[in-house]
Amino acid sequence: MSPEAHEALAAAPSHDMLGMRLDAIAPGRYIAEIVEAGGRGEGFYCCIANVHMCVLAHDDPTFRTIVNGARYVIPDSTILQRARALRHGVSAPPTLRGADMMLEIARMAARKGVAVGLVGGRDEAALAGLIERMVAQIPGLSIVYAFSPPFAGMDEAADAAMVADIKAARPGVLFVGLGCPKQERWMAAHVDRIPAAMLGVGAAFDFNAGVVRTSPQWVHKAGLEWAYRLMREPRRLWRRYLTTSPRFLWLLSRDALGRRGRAG
Repeated sequence: MSPEAHEALAAAPSHDMLGMRLDAIAPGRYIAEIVEAGGRGEGFYCCIANVHMCVLAHDDPTFRTIVNGARYVIPDSTILQRARALRHGVSAPPTLRGADMMLEIARMAARKGVAVGLVGGRDEAALAGLIERMVAQIPGLSIVYAFSPPFAGMDEAADAAMVADIKAARPGVLFVGLGCPKQERWMAAHVDRIPAAMLGVGAAFDFNAGVVRTSPQWVHKAGLEWAYRLMREPRRLWRRYLTTSPRFLWLLSRDALGRRGRAG
């Protein structure tokens, strides 16, 4: 991790959540710092954390190392924030949904003259729709690179060509929408080769492209984003939410009982 990353982490309070780091940093601050650092050509990645990521990080030490190696681990989950408050007795900054966070970072990039890039999306057509909507919504936004990698992955030569294209385009901010945990692994594998601020934004590509409808704000604030998404995409998401969420609650309960026993 770079000296800049250590300095950023030292300045941002963080808490442990089942072994995964969660940073407590206000949206206005991390948005500005991500855009400014990316605009300087610093290479790093940020993880946007939810319950699914937390459980994966708990169960997979290698993935946990990847997440905890990010410059920022930013929760977009109201449930995670409430769990943090209960576990550590702290109040946390408000959360932005991943889709909203992506747009706010893009707006800041446009104001600062920092170009952005996109890696991910369901296919090239969906990616084209995302570009069209983002450019229409954000005056002055410069999208200098966009690519939807094949689902089956890429060989070493194709990957090297993609990295060369990204470096030639010189985005300061690179949004990566490959889904968790694929996008986090991709960012960690490329962080030393791509001089940009990379953010794993997952389904934000679909939301901001209009492929999937965004939930109302009250749903996010109530911590019911998972239920809304499950109703919208039951075939794709039922396994994740109906196994991950109960496991998260069980892990939290076990952790709380263990800490209570040690304290007693």
